[in-house]
Amino acid sequence: MTTKKTAIDKKVLDSLISDSLDLLKKDRDREILLRRYGVTTGKTQTLEEIGKNLGITRERVRQIEKAAITKIRQQFNHDHDLNDILVAITDKKGGIIGFASLVTEVDLDGKLQPHLSFLIKLNPHFTYLDRNDRHTDLVFLSESYKEDGVRKLHEQLITLATDQGKPVRFDKLMKNINGTHSQEALQELALASTQLANLDSLWGLSIWPEVNPKSIRDKIYLVLKKGGRPMHFTEISTKITELPANPKKVTTQAVHNELIKDGRFVLIGRGIYALGEWGYQAGTVADIIEEILRETSPMSKEDIITKVLARRQVKTTTITLNLQEKPQFERTSRGTYKIKADYVPAQRTRRGGRTKKNA
Repeated sequence: MTTKKTAIDKKVLDSLISDSLDLLKKDRDREILLRRYGVTTGKTQTLEEIGKNLGITRERVRQIEKAAITKIRQQFNHDHDLNDILVAITDKKGGIIGFASLVTEVDLDGKLQPHLSFLIKLNPHFTYLDRNDRHTDLVFLSESYKEDGVRKLHEQLITLATDQGKPVRFDKLMKNINGTHSQEALQELALASTQLANLDSLWGLSIWPEVNPKSIRDKIYLVLKKGGRPMHFTEISTKITELPANPKKVTTQAVHNELIKDGRFVLIGRGIYALGEWGYQAGTVADIIEEILRETSPMSKEDIITKVLARRQVKTTTITLNLQEKPQFERTSRGTYKIKADYVPAQRTRRGGRTKKNA
């Protein structure tokens, strides 16, 4: 069942703004508020811009703005239908709502957002937190929350997400929150956060590619992580296009290029890539056999094959041929294999290739 949204008419907003500004005696005071909050032009102006235009100091503009806002908050009759609508919506969200969510709830035209935010800032029933580098615009009921409390609650969510170390469901994230808060309020706070992100019902830090993939490399990582298995680069490319957070087209060639460049991804078969964190290794089959034998030696051919297949997708015949033909491996009298005692390993490059031995 779709919830019917409450649309707010421009005439209602204009009427309330006009009535509230009538409380101010000076045209200059009214003009400062309209400019400061972008009600007339849709673009907010700085204290300095307004001051230069009116021939007064930046500090004087700030004083006039503060006094005007205080007067309207104290003297204007805020018991009107719009107030009831906004209180009901915010209360339903647990007392906290992101301004973007509120705009969606009231089906507001984008050009009217400055009108609504202005009226909310004039209303003592609400506290309005402007966007900063930690969160986008937030609105909350003054009787339910204080500004400092909301900021601390937001930081606590970030700390809890950090402590988890990986994306988790929101109910797990909020389990250790101090105090009593509804899940709706905490989710609104998290949605407004620039430090948190979510994808497929999992929440984490916005810098984590699992919940906020930005680059092609991040999206490759997410696809492999979610899939939990090695994939061919063409399949990875297809799955990237299916991601909900993928507005741009991605070519198969671009995906393949990033797989080659990024050390997190390991080529384990023909065009097949895995995550290095799964235990797969870069390098040739001979490199992997050599590393296995340096860990445990001697070892039967069957055990070597089992261990190589756990790290690479290759045919067993390829492993057998490497054991028989590569000069570093020696078959013992018991039929097991070891590394020759006089063998000097070549230096391995980052992607698993080898450089020449020193002469």
